[in-house]
Amino acid sequence: MGGLAVVVGFFTGVSALLALDGVKNLNLLNVSLSAVLGAAFVGMMDDLFDLRQRHKAFLPFVLALPFGAVADSHVVIPHIAELDFGPWMMLVAAFAVTCAANAANMLEGFNGLGTGLGIIMSFTLIILCIIHNRTDGAYVITPLIGALIAFLWFNKFPARIFPGDTMMLFMGAAIAVAGMLSNLQFQTAFMFLPMIVEFGLKARGHFSAENYASRSKNGHLEYHGRIESLTHVFMKRGHLTEQSLVYRIWALQLVVCAFVIVIDLIL
Repeated sequence: MGGLAVVVGFFTGVSALLALDGVKNLNLLNVSLSAVLGAAFVGMMDDLFDLRQRHKAFLPFVLALPFGAVADSHVVIPHIAELDFGPWMMLVAAFAVTCAANAANMLEGFNGLGTGLGIIMSFTLIILCIIHNRTDGAYVITPLIGALIAFLWFNKFPARIFPGDTMMLFMGAAIAVAGMLSNLQFQTAFMFLPMIVEFGLKARGHFSAENYASRSKNGHLEYHGRIESLTHVFMKRGHLTEQSLVYRIWALQLVVCAFVIVIDLIL
């Protein structure tokens, strides 16, 4: 449950931003914060009581409904379409927050892996906010970056503290909420591509597989089972240490995020 430190740091950062700069739509920010806090609460309950998967899907959805009720119902797919979900946006936004929270939690299990992925995605979202001059999401994503960078110092290999579901569910929800606040839903969804692939691989094994290696010899990770995770793909392709495995998955996320920025600039 080391992720509690990230949650506390995040809300401290939000408070500092509000005190120094203020915000135009305080009500929208409040329900946004309630959605990410709800995801953190569900993660904490899972760390304590090992919730069933359906509970981790249902509870964040319910807690994100107030955010969905006030979120902008327009979703822009650049140069393709502009969708208006109208009153259905309450369900769509809550579903998106739930998917993002659980997706972020899937690709985790090695020292610093999930934290680093969150930092890369958050910086990408900040760049997109600047490009489009849509800063509402910055009130959420900027404190998240600060909290994650501080946490990585203790979570990198060899880790002295671990995030648990408390941080991973919270982090995914915060990134999704920030993307919707800045009307960057399509770009934010694309950044989750490695997690979406992870979901597909995990689905092959009915979500029973773990990301970990089956054995470790001379510091190298080995996995000989069926491929049911992105980490399995990398471990089967070569003798990797834990650090090199984490760096490769970070590099994959960097490529995906760089692609999002380039395509966004071109289009």
